[in-house]
Amino acid sequence: MQRVFKSIDEYLKDLEKEMLDIVGDQSIPLSEKNRLMEPIADTKKVLIKTKAALNEIKNKEYIAGCGMRNIRQKGEL
Repeated sequence: MQRVFKSIDEYLKDLEKEMLDIVGDQSIPLSEKNRLMEPIADTKKVLIKTKAALNEIKNKEYIAGCGMRNIRQKGEL
């Protein structure tokens, strides 16, 4: 799982660098900068959400068993 987090972090850094390169390039008109940066920003959002979801999975405690266990514990059987 750590490799996945590392890959996401590296990709996020690459995207940030791309965005800074676009912002810093004075030869690109503002409307073109917006057009170029929109997919990068969307990708960053998805990666951040993915990383958060993976963190939830990583930190979640899974208990083996079927739904009958829960019903028995509630005393419904």
